[in-house]
Amino acid sequence: RSQGILRSPPKMESLPKGYGYVVAVVGGSFLLNMYLTINVVTARKKFKVEYPLLYAPAGHKHEEAFNCVQRAHQNTLESFPMVMMQMLLCGLKYPLTSAVCGGIWVVGRFLYGYGYANNGPKGRMVGGIFSHLGDFPLAIMTFKVAYEMIAAGK
Repeated sequence: RSQGILRSPPKMESLPKGYGYVVAVVGGSFLLNMYLTINVVTARKKFKVEYPLLYAPAGHKHEEAFNCVQRAHQNTLESFPMVMMQMLLCGLKYPLTSAVCGGIWVVGRFLYGYGYANNGPKGRMVGGIFSHLGDFPLAIMTFKVAYEMIAAGK
């Protein structure tokens, strides 16, 4: 038997029924990130904002338009790791609820990115609210799962 990091992974049977939906949402989050990345790359070319600048410089002709596209991506990346980690962990106990919450967050971030890029700062509101309908429950569920695990001695 191999030891350490070369050890065989746990068997799929140890994962709860429905955990595949959690994994599917992770796949959907990849598509979300690609969509937002393509938006930024396209906006860079369209508005002539060159690397290594993260944002359009002050006074740039298209400062707000480019920065809205970039902020949609950056803001999503700011919460992306935590939301995905919470979904993956909570999904071990509540796979369907976690997947639904994660899916709501992903759809909300698509709406957020589209709205922010096409309608400016006010355009982000619907997607922002929608995504919080997914990430807030995951945050609460994380504490619930932690409590249940501690109470069970795990």
